[in-house]
Amino acid sequence: FFFFAAVTCTLMSAPDGAQAPPSDEEMRKLLKPNPTEGLVLVALSQTYPTMKLKIVKELESYDDKNYLVTDAANGGTKYLAKVHNGVESLDYLNKRASSSSSRTSVIDLQNAVFSHINAVDGVTTSAPIPPTLADDGAVVSLHDLPVMSSAHSPSKLVVRLLTWVPGVPLSSVPSTSLSAETLADAGAYLGRLRRALDDLAETNADAVQASKRYHVWDGRNTLDLRNFTQYIADEDRRGLVTSVLDAFRDTFGKDGSKVDFPTGILMGDYNDANILTDGGKVSGVIDFGDSVHSWRVLDISVAMAYALLTNLGKAKRSLSAAASMLRGFNLVYPLTDIEKKHLRLLVASRLACSVTLGAYSYQQNPENEYLLLHAQPAWDALALIWARGKSGPMAEAIDDLFRVACLAKPPAATFETIDCSDVAMLDPDVPDVLSSVRAQATTNGADNGGDGNWPPAKKAKLDEALTVTCITFVTGNKKKLEEVKRILSANNADGSGSGLPFELTNHKLDLPELQGDTLHIAKEKCALAAEKVGGAVITEDTSLCYNALNGLPGPYCKWFLDSTGLQGLNDMLAFTDDKSAYAQTVVAFCPGPGQEVVTFDGRTHGKIVPARGDMAFGWDPVFEPTEGNGLTYAEMTKEGKDAISHRSRAFAQLRDYFHREEESVKKSILRC
Repeated sequence: FFFFAAVTCTLMSAPDGAQAPPSDEEMRKLLKPNPTEGLVLVALSQTYPTMKLKIVKELESYDDKNYLVTDAANGGTKYLAKVHNGVESLDYLNKRASSSSSRTSVIDLQNAVFSHINAVDGVTTSAPIPPTLADDGAVVSLHDLPVMSSAHSPSKLVVRLLTWVPGVPLSSVPSTSLSAETLADAGAYLGRLRRALDDLAETNADAVQASKRYHVWDGRNTLDLRNFTQYIADEDRRGLVTSVLDAFRDTFGKDGSKVDFPTGILMGDYNDANILTDGGKVSGVIDFGDSVHSWRVLDISVAMAYALLTNLGKAKRSLSAAASMLRGFNLVYPLTDIEKKHLRLLVASRLACSVTLGAYSYQQNPENEYLLLHAQPAWDALALIWARGKSGPMAEAIDDLFRVACLAKPPAATFETIDCSDVAMLDPDVPDVLSSVRAQATTNGADNGGDGNWPPAKKAKLDEALTVTCITFVTGNKKKLEEVKRILSANNADGSGSGLPFELTNHKLDLPELQGDTLHIAKEKCALAAEKVGGAVITEDTSLCYNALNGLPGPYCKWFLDSTGLQGLNDMLAFTDDKSAYAQTVVAFCPGPGQEVVTFDGRTHGKIVPARGDMAFGWDPVFEPTEGNGLTYAEMTKEGKDAISHRSRAFAQLRDYFHREEESVKKSILRC
């Protein structure tokens, strides 16, 4: 998964007109190992001549080459064979050549972590296997091997074996078997790991020096993502990331000097692919390639960000997953008040890093659609925790949830399960059929022997904020969202009611191009959107319909416009004197997957004329509405057009429906 890739970038610049040297990330692409399995086996046999090694399969890796191998000379014992990237290999060579820094390379840091962690009770990771013929205490060997760049091949690359850590990756545990308590156990495991890393920092000066390196995935360097936001193609998504970066700058300062977070050596990448389990308990952790010296709170904020993306998170319990991870961690490694205060922003920062560098990776390798596929969950999580949770009731609710997660007391015995029942809750698009019962219980708690304050005020506030009825407007255009919010929040046609009774958010979807008449397309499109979103949705479809052509071009007007231009839209009626037409918007609403779609048809009648007015607004210049006092849509003011437009009329019908059928809609809708 690209989210977990170590994209280490040294940000460089060059004088005007000069060629900038390759960045660290570009060099990683050039120097990524590219050997055949045969060459890898030759290197391994030279390094471990007493073993009879066989490659079982190649494993996922971003910068390196990893293989599962077995040793036939030792009963088929499993090992991890790693061929390191040329950048880390060169760093190792250079540091070894310098007597003053002979043990401060990134590879030396990993070795120090492996050695120290495996000596700690309750934490297990890989251990390096020293070369058989090493005479200087080395735990790696160097071999001339091909890399991706033919100009740099062969390069000297570090090759080594690591012990195989048994267990099932948390990412392979299905949602039906993955509980909040398992994630709490993972958080507690990370807490024990953090203690061990703190001890390493106190006892190994070389490890501390080696960890003080630049790494773009280090959350302290979040503002450097501005160099990569240009690769996010969607403007709204780019704006979402920029919003996180602005908040990071305003909160922590350009250099992080506004906060005083404790620092230490980090694991740096505690995600479900690196967490191993056995029988529902965490049994090991792997991959310390992102270890750096930075804010200690980043270890748990990174873990919480990726908890949102676990199979439990994908089962619509992402906030509960993050809170459970936090609970387990805080029980073992208590956070300071200042660290707790900024968790939501730090989690959003990691997600912003993930999606931004993912977009950069896709730009480097645009034929790899795999990158886009796995970007979507991170975008969804960022939208939840920041687009909707940046401020207001949702932000307060998320902060309260994280606060509640830190209130728990440790279990009576270390082997007992960490209780997460009070932070186990549904995500925004899951029905909460007990919401009315909770409200009644809050009111009548005293009648049942309580003090009338159950659930506690903070918990009740949390439940309320997380169960606001939510509808997704399918669009990537924030301006459209704000316009629809204004229309839906206005008074009804009869002057009654005001305010939108639901929370309205937006989401961009890639839906198939459907064919048929406008109403058929609108219903099918809305039903598909509800399935994809997993909740209540609003869609809209706009048509320009010529009476002389029985409603054509209709929903296909955009394609006709793109192909023929504005003049072509006029030429379609050259055969007749009937220039009458109507503009149509069909707004569709679906409460959730599999439920009935309701449509609202807004029309404005007029005629087709030679193009007049601002030419930047689609087919507006050729449509003159009957109520437009002789002006085309493109010649009218925004207020004048909105007063008579087909779109405003369709959404006004939806508004009246929401107020008229509010209770029945709330009963059928999915909750957020």
